[in-house]
Amino acid sequence: MRTEATGRALRAALAPALLLCALAAAAGAQGFDAGSAGTASAQFLKIASGARGAALGEAYSALADDAFALDWNPAGLINIKKNSMVFMHAPYLAGTYADFFAYAETAGEVGSWGVSFKYMNYGKISQTDSSGFELGSFSPTDMAVNVGFACYVTGFNKDPEERFVLGATGKFVRSKIISADNTVSADIGLNFPYMFDNRFLMTMSAQNIMGTLRYDKEEAPLPLILRLGTLTKLGDHFNLTADIVAARDNIPFLAMGGEARVRVYSEMDVFLRAGFNTRAVSDLSGARNMAVGGGLRYGSYNIDYAFSPFGDLGTVHRISAALVF
Repeated sequence: MRTEATGRALRAALAPALLLCALAAAAGAQGFDAGSAGTASAQFLKIASGARGAALGEAYSALADDAFALDWNPAGLINIKKNSMVFMHAPYLAGTYADFFAYAETAGEVGSWGVSFKYMNYGKISQTDSSGFELGSFSPTDMAVNVGFACYVTGFNKDPEERFVLGATGKFVRSKIISADNTVSADIGLNFPYMFDNRFLMTMSAQNIMGTLRYDKEEAPLPLILRLGTLTKLGDHFNLTADIVAARDNIPFLAMGGEARVRVYSEMDVFLRAGFNTRAVSDLSGARNMAVGGGLRYGSYNIDYAFSPFGDLGTVHRISAALVF
């Protein structure tokens, strides 16, 4: 019976996986290559939210199980069984910083829903005229507000692990340099049933699937991001994650990460994480494309840290906190 169930899950997963491959191939004519760099707006939407996902090399779409799922894969909201509140602060590169806040809660058998706020501040920049005379300064900022949900879409007579899960968000995006522009967009995510005795999960998601921002007289689309993610549970204390990520304005890349859980006692766990990805692997020199971090869970509280070097550009430290109540 287990073998038959696994076979059915694999067959059910095949068609959507082929659909994603076809979508990526069709989109190739519109970008998804090195020559498309710089053609998308709102680059802050690509910055990883949450220290846990960042420490895994940004291979997190299948593992997201709290309110951070709103920024990775909205179908992951289905894992929230109570209420989840998360926050991240990250001093970023060149004096910039990123913040993220989200709240999500269960809606019972219907599924789960949540709302998030993402903010990027680029610091003060001097403004000059065409002759080089200083006119003052300005402070560019970006922000996005997401409202999302996740629900089961098949197999209501089956265990939750044997069902397909659909998630979606609607988002409002605002970008300001000197003047500002707004747009709306959406994300969609799909989690397949668990396979191999609930040890393997595959997910698909598409982020920023519409919307453009106008800068002066030019319009640029938001960075469409396609993800195919997997989670492999190697025992009860180690997770292995992998994502294939294709963004509209760059070549696809592979991300992989590992998370080990060490039980201190019943109310406390310590997590050790590491990951890497191949994004822009030849664009920088020095230590890059890897990340390490750790976390601590005490009762309903979680705190996580991630260290990500970006070669000659510097390093990024992320600290995030989560509360389940």
